[in-house]
Amino acid sequence: MTAVTTAPRLADLGGLPFLDDGFAARRLLAITAAVRFSAACRRGLADGASARDAEAWLAPARARALSTSTTPMPARPLSAARRRQVTGALADLAAGTLSWRLLLALPVRYARLHPAGGAISASSRDWPQHVLLAREAFATGRELAEQVTHELAHQWLYLIEGIWPLQNPGAATLTLPSGTRGRSPAEVLGAAHVAAVLIRLYQHAGTVHAAGRIRALAVYGAGCLDLAASASAELTEAGALIAQQLKEAF
Repeated sequence: MTAVTTAPRLADLGGLPFLDDGFAARRLLAITAAVRFSAACRRGLADGASARDAEAWLAPARARALSTSTTPMPARPLSAARRRQVTGALADLAAGTLSWRLLLALPVRYARLHPAGGAISASSRDWPQHVLLAREAFATGRELAEQVTHELAHQWLYLIEGIWPLQNPGAATLTLPSGTRGRSPAEVLGAAHVAAVLIRLYQHAGTVHAAGRIRALAVYGAGCLDLAASASAELTEAGALIAQQLKEAF
């Protein structure tokens, strides 16, 4: 008898990373590893690693090697002191939000954003599992926690997008509520996701500063979702599902 395999469905992940405690992070990682192994075999890049060696396929260096983008990464190595700060921030976040522990442990290479060009942090689907942090990201512990959480939220959504595209080919670009131009519908969803994740972070913090930050993030996130709704024809079924899930977070 021939076994029948069912293609993985986005709905089977149980929600969105950082927003739903039942999110099936391990399932997404397993699917990602399998997809990368298959792609590496097609391109002659498997280098003897097997499909069962999930750790190899989830390594940042391997993820970067499999990227088809030629966009240069504006990065320099972080100093040892800065790396310790990032490690400490991740540990503090994991201790404060136990449901995020696995999400925060995603294999990621942290590097210095150079040139920063006015940005505090950066990541891109072109450089999977790489997070770039400018000097300003280390200004305070709170700032570093926000920037690390921000970029990891992007990284997990990139993993999802690597399996289930969120927009149709050739989708028109949009301008974010912040005024940032040239963003794809998928990036607009990513911005809304980050806003929702940071709201959850600050709700947990419960500080005086948090209330104002939550209000600003809620306005920004709602604006992103309105923008995504205006471009709904550009979204795939997976993109529409994520937009719907995000509406429930605001």
